[in-house]
Amino acid sequence: MNQAMVTYYSTLVDELLVGIDNGDFAKEIIPDKYKWEHLLALYLLKDSLDGAEELFTQLYDLAIENAERHIKQKAQNGETVDVAFQSYSAAQWPAEDVYRKLEKTPNVKVKVVVSPLVDRSEESSLDSYIKTLNWFKENDHNVVEGYDPKTHEIYNWDQMGGYPDILYQLSSWFMSLPRVQWYSKLPLRCLVAYIPYGMYLADNSDGSFAIHAVYNKEFFNTIWRSYCDSRFNLDGYKKYQLLGGKNIRYSGYSKMDFFYRDKEYSEDDILKIWKIPVGKKPDEVKKVIIAPHYSVGDEGVILLSTFKKNAWFWLYLAERYKDSISFIFKPHPNLRWSSVEHKLFKSYEEYDEYIAKWNDMPNCKAVQEADYLEIFKTSDAMIMDSGSFLAEYLYTGKPLLFLTRPEQCFLAIGRKLVDSYYTTSGDAYTEIERFVDDVVIGGDDSMKNLRSKVFEEEYDYVKTNGMTASDYICSDIFDLIGIEH
Repeated sequence: MNQAMVTYYSTLVDELLVGIDNGDFAKEIIPDKYKWEHLLALYLLKDSLDGAEELFTQLYDLAIENAERHIKQKAQNGETVDVAFQSYSAAQWPAEDVYRKLEKTPNVKVKVVVSPLVDRSEESSLDSYIKTLNWFKENDHNVVEGYDPKTHEIYNWDQMGGYPDILYQLSSWFMSLPRVQWYSKLPLRCLVAYIPYGMYLADNSDGSFAIHAVYNKEFFNTIWRSYCDSRFNLDGYKKYQLLGGKNIRYSGYSKMDFFYRDKEYSEDDILKIWKIPVGKKPDEVKKVIIAPHYSVGDEGVILLSTFKKNAWFWLYLAERYKDSISFIFKPHPNLRWSSVEHKLFKSYEEYDEYIAKWNDMPNCKAVQEADYLEIFKTSDAMIMDSGSFLAEYLYTGKPLLFLTRPEQCFLAIGRKLVDSYYTTSGDAYTEIERFVDDVVIGGDDSMKNLRSKVFEEEYDYVKTNGMTASDYICSDIFDLIGIEH
């Protein structure tokens, strides 16, 4: 944190202390001049203030009680409860079922606030923003635009319709967003909850990333609810978080509710999702996802990607199996930016030309800022080096080849998943083709039973909770506003 930020947060802490002395936090509803950034400031400066951790915990409890009381009063008075979901990536959207359930709830109004990223180049940020905005509009969401691409104006909460009563954050990396749109700019009468956009499995070499950037991150200590993907990670919050995990709930990963629903796909459905070679029927070809992570550099906290080693091999593979396999190239949303940033491609135009090569092939397509669950459901296998997809693809029951590099580090739960899949080095081209020939085409899936065991032990949240993750998340709001469920 730079000195300017230290000064700013110190001022907020001073305001907080004055407010306590004036009795502002003893009032039925805490005045709106106190924002969540006041609690954030106290958390960030806690190591330099005597008794700050105890004070923080007390104020956190008061703030949560304040916001819950405010929302309960609105509901009892028959007023509309405003719920917002804040997103910067359609590809990372995890809350469709939650959104639709709340959309149908009496006296609840929902919207999606689409925010631009400010820690990317202007071109990359604009590309992601436009694609995300269009996806939400095309899929019938109530959209609030957070940015004007023509004037470059970034809107604050007032300009975006005022403060929501409940804000669902879909990324804990709030500092990647414009500061005027941070959750911390909301007053303490607003509740903030987190629905994760991925499943947490990776770590750095000394294990400090999981502790400081996830379990005890400032974000997770200053929100009402965080919905957790696994009991393993719930235990991590309980062990390392200042709040001791009291605001963490093991709901399971809401995006995976999709796989608990039975759905049959017709031949026409498959043809809309996959590009099938001319003269072939959908059931005559295998369907394989190639999903590279974005961490293509040689330095960084989390290094997973092998794309630098195999970017052009994938096009060779697609050509080699053009009559027997349909491929979907599904890059991490940040790969475009990262590949140019690390000089793997000279420009965004060159990266886009690479993507165009996929779309030009008779058996391939590239899918970027869009939903991917139906792709997973209808696929036969995946080859990848990502993090969250390790757990997400487990819900399909299909085989996966995980591509390795020496710098990859995982939590114990992540390592358990890696060990339940087929693995090879990201530049072991012969081994990759052997997986395609033996497992995908030949059907020799010898690790299927092991994957099923890991799923039952770690990730079958519906069996554990007796409900879907979306139902679990919505039940918190329904309990709050007095709706039977």
